[in-house]
Amino acid sequence: MTLLDDPARPDPLRIATRKDFGRELTLVKDASGHTVRRLAGELGVPPSTLGGYFAGTHLPGLHPPGLLLRLLQACGVADPGVLEEWHRAYWRVKRAADEHAGQGSRGAGPDQAGSAEPSRPPLLADGSRLVSVSTRPPLGRVGGDPEIRGRDALVGALAGVISGASLLRDEPSIHVLHGLGGCGKSTVALATARAAMAAGVRTWWLVADDVAVLTAGMLSIAMELGADPDELRLGSLQDIVWRLLGGLQERWLLVLDNADDPPGALSLNGRPVTDGTGWLRDAGRSLGTVVVTSCDRSESSWGAPPPPWLALHEVECLPPDLGADLLIELTGQGGDLGAETGAAMLAERLGGLPLALVLAGRYLAEIAGMPGSWITPDLPRGFGGYAQALDRGTEPAALLATAAATPPTRPEHMTVSRTWELSLDLLADRGLAEARRLLQFLACLGSAPVPYELVLNARAMSASPLFGTLSPRLVWETLRGLEALGLLDLTTSPAGEANGEGAVRLLVLHPVVRDVSRWHADVRAMSGDFVALAVALLDSAVEDADPKHPQDWARWSLLTDHCAAPLDLIDDHGLQAGVALPSAVDLANRAAGYLRAVGQLGRSEAAYAQAGSTAARVLRPEDPRLLTILHDTARLHYDQGRLREAEQGFREVLDLRQRHLGRDHPDTLTSRHHLARTLLARGVPTEAGALFESTFRTRSAVLGETHPDTLTSHHGIADQLSAEGDHRGARQVYERVLASRTEHLGPGHPATLVTRHYLARTRYRLGEHTEVAGELRALADTNSGLRGADHPRTLSVLGTLADLLHDSGQLDEARELAASLVERRRRLLGNAHRATLASRYRLGLILFDLGDVDHAEETLADVLVDRQRTHGLRHPDTVMTRETLAAVRRRRP
Repeated sequence: MTLLDDPARPDPLRIATRKDFGRELTLVKDASGHTVRRLAGELGVPPSTLGGYFAGTHLPGLHPPGLLLRLLQACGVADPGVLEEWHRAYWRVKRAADEHAGQGSRGAGPDQAGSAEPSRPPLLADGSRLVSVSTRPPLGRVGGDPEIRGRDALVGALAGVISGASLLRDEPSIHVLHGLGGCGKSTVALATARAAMAAGVRTWWLVADDVAVLTAGMLSIAMELGADPDELRLGSLQDIVWRLLGGLQERWLLVLDNADDPPGALSLNGRPVTDGTGWLRDAGRSLGTVVVTSCDRSESSWGAPPPPWLALHEVECLPPDLGADLLIELTGQGGDLGAETGAAMLAERLGGLPLALVLAGRYLAEIAGMPGSWITPDLPRGFGGYAQALDRGTEPAALLATAAATPPTRPEHMTVSRTWELSLDLLADRGLAEARRLLQFLACLGSAPVPYELVLNARAMSASPLFGTLSPRLVWETLRGLEALGLLDLTTSPAGEANGEGAVRLLVLHPVVRDVSRWHADVRAMSGDFVALAVALLDSAVEDADPKHPQDWARWSLLTDHCAAPLDLIDDHGLQAGVALPSAVDLANRAAGYLRAVGQLGRSEAAYAQAGSTAARVLRPEDPRLLTILHDTARLHYDQGRLREAEQGFREVLDLRQRHLGRDHPDTLTSRHHLARTLLARGVPTEAGALFESTFRTRSAVLGETHPDTLTSHHGIADQLSAEGDHRGARQVYERVLASRTEHLGPGHPATLVTRHYLARTRYRLGEHTEVAGELRALADTNSGLRGADHPRTLSVLGTLADLLHDSGQLDEARELAASLVERRRRLLGNAHRATLASRYRLGLILFDLGDVDHAEETLADVLVDRQRTHGLRHPDTVMTRETLAAVRRRRP
């Protein structure tokens, strides 16, 4: 009998279910000689909870962190390899249990709250929703492209590595495809991915040119492989992804495309790319292979020499014969010996760079399609003429030189840029004289698709020093000309997308086109004019769009990325002065406010940070714009539940505004009001109440009693009364505020809906359960339609409904709603946000009333730990949780 066959010895490899886990864990305990009570005392876990682990009724929780590891170590398990097997077994069982539970809940379609289950990507711990990504190879990309040439050997070698992956291999598992920009690295990777998928290999494809996009993709992979949301919040995403990949019992391929900045995209906190802590690690102990595409081939990135588990493959440019075949395919000039010779010469002249060859072929095809009488002698005709035109310009002698450190000076960009210049010359000869400048301007916007119908105002563009006289028709014809030569793509968003505006006309610049064009010498020389025009056009596009109002969110969703682009240009070119700079800061700050309003708190934080950094450099310290950014940043911290930081921020900006603007200035009063809100949330109602009262009196005198800001302060007074338990007094104030907001703002205004919610909550606390339940359900539907099903305000209304259902004795519905709220708020705001903690606390109470004492105690104990850490020991919520937990434990049978 082998060791693995001995049923008396614990073996995590035998574990497939919770019962198996409990059985093997019991063997570990018995071998140690410890009792359940002794282990419970050492670990700080209730004996009943610990007993459930050994009985196999539930798995060890993730709180406190490292519980399973400490339990095994307490029982004498010290070998790292054995501990790792236990770790794998734990997540193997947990994933199986979660998938089983998920199948059960998804069978009916809606989730526990009665809403369609969200299909959006998961959230990070700070509540930020990541950009939408796909992890599937874009196989449809090659549909309209020319035939792939000269890559068979490399694709075949990579496919052989992937299919031959085994735990005993000694060849590299990471393969970096490097070469000049436009040489076809992504095409090789895509052909490899297609071959792998055809062989049944599990394949993922991530774009690695943006850290946020790459992180979103890795997070998507982690969730696909069964990572627990709590584990993602507590642990290293890099470690989690690689542990899950290492545990796969099938061959897999991960492609990281466009990793042109390996230290910035693939490393961890500036460490070496290949030190095994970032996204790139040795996959040799698994059945996996990683393919990376990058313009960077430097020793500083990949090592000198590279580690044995990493292989570098240069994707070389095409030889003249294959380049000629590509040109002939694009132009349709096959069968002519002279044309084939000329094509080979032009292919050699272009260095065989596939992107340059494609652009040249499309240019020549366009010339061939023009009426013969329109073709002037200076227009290149045929392959030889195109090569001569190149020779008349700047000779691309640096084509095959070592890549420079900065994108704008890479030799391949210089050559491709010159190729594009010829295409722009063609458009100028067609009467589209502004094509070159328009392309440069579009490159100065954000990287997201451009809703050009909203942005490109011909009259405003004509008023800029950058352009001559333009008409809408000429702008349209210029865009169509740029599209015809492949310099941009004109498309539309499908009707019904989340932007809410139905089908929207969009243009998309290739990233390399954008990169080269925004660093053109003309842009550098006139960067101030480019910034001024971008700000003017974007300001006009969002002039009447309120970032806080849901009816304007569709427009902001299209323009937010572009509203931050002028700051990028200011920073890239080191601009220090100019009338456009303050307006650029304003524009970016409004875009950050939209992100905060829709609940994208992580993106909003990054946007505020960028706006604040630029503002601090180009504005005076007392400039109201800079103070606005400081205030809005503190408000974001409040929304994130970072109340200490919010209080500090509001106190600082309040002091600055009082000194530079005056005590009664509207902006000063705004900071005073939000400081009061923060103090109330921190459990300091007395100081909060004094600030609410003084702000209300001042706003009434300065702004008027019915001004929206005055009504906000009046609402704050009701909040303070409610927090101190004076619900009747709070109700009277809420009713007055609701009447005024309904009259002056309208019944559907977001502020009016907030007051309706708070009034309903107060009525419920006064015992009006039956009437209020219907109001809360209606409010939840209204907020969901206006703001979104997972918006914090929608979830807040549902939280009050869950409280009411519980207090009304409707325990089953209350439990379903509370559990749904815990998960949704955890994804949106993080596990320790005060709103999430409120839902977790309520769920614990409901579980207790349902008789599930063990889970109730465990849930409340976790809430107590997080509230102590987040709010402190003396916060009213912490004290209430501590007392509730003690009562639950006293009532244990």
